[in-house]
Amino acid sequence: MFRHADRKWFAVLLPVSADKLGLAGKEILQVLNLKARPELVGSLRSMKGVLPAYHMNKEHWISVLLESGLSDELILGLVDDSHALTRK
Repeated sequence: MFRHADRKWFAVLLPVSADKLGLAGKEILQVLNLKARPELVGSLRSMKGVLPAYHMNKEHWISVLLESGLSDELILGLVDDSHALTRK
């Protein structure tokens, strides 16, 4: 888990079974849950490797499949955004 000094999460790294993400199979996938601006969630989820958040509010959070081929630049930008959105 990635937390601010006040212990509030801005990202969570989880091993999740593919079937729990609505995908075929039982393979364990590494997902990174991140907070995103609600107006961007729909367009982000249209990208390959970005799914509705596992075990979080799907209106404000996304799950990023780390082995999906998304660029490091995009993932790090999403982490930065999540950090900013969850800061007090």
